[in-house]
Amino acid sequence: MRKSSLAIAVLASMQLIGTGVAHAQEESPFSANVSLTSDYAYRGISQTDEGPALQGGFDFKHSSGFYLGTWGSSISWLRDVEHAARKEDSTFSSSSGSSLELDFYGGYSKEFGDFGLDVGLLQYYYPGSYSSAWKAGTGLKNPNTLEGYVGLSWKFLSFKYSHAFTDLFGAPDSKGSQYFDLSASYEVADGISLDGHYGHQMITGPGKSYYDWKLGVTASYWGVDFGLHYVDTDISHKDSVDADARYIFSVTKSF
Repeated sequence: MRKSSLAIAVLASMQLIGTGVAHAQEESPFSANVSLTSDYAYRGISQTDEGPALQGGFDFKHSSGFYLGTWGSSISWLRDVEHAARKEDSTFSSSSGSSLELDFYGGYSKEFGDFGLDVGLLQYYYPGSYSSAWKAGTGLKNPNTLEGYVGLSWKFLSFKYSHAFTDLFGAPDSKGSQYFDLSASYEVADGISLDGHYGHQMITGPGKSYYDWKLGVTASYWGVDFGLHYVDTDISHKDSVDADARYIFSVTKSF
């Protein structure tokens, strides 16, 4: 009787251990990433005056498909706008004090075989002070922007539509601006992918709409992603030196 009881106890313990191992191997709903890039290009336009940026984010994704996340990057474009305003008006002295972009997003994504769906909201937030004097001197409104998006994917292809529910990054009367993003990432060898992107930013109001594109390669080694991409837009160099052709190198680690 004692031997039978001991055998049952051992078997029960083994089942518990096996259950623990299975739980330990389950994918965590939390993930994080950190990256260093030679230039933070957003829709083809540099946010760092074509200088380096430190970036990182955290994500939570439920098994149902709902997700929440936050992502941040160092920026300089707001200071660059202020510098340009001072060149035009030496009496302008306002400063937003902002050198950081924080993004907060949430939505729902699901895969159906080779097809995927992604729907959500994205809030761009730039911590700082945007006084009436700052707005008058720069010609911008509050740069914080809320966008909604719908994304569709098939194997290595994806398409994403974004719609601005507020003025787009402070551009006056630009509410309702739209962005169309067609992208591809095709694995040509183990850990090596060719990347392509073509986008169209439609800006309502007095702003100028434009196209941007990107082509390059991403390689994964030792758990780190290395990227080298060529980025360009059809914006005239006279209109923006931060939108000209350039190569961008990035290093990303995901956890």
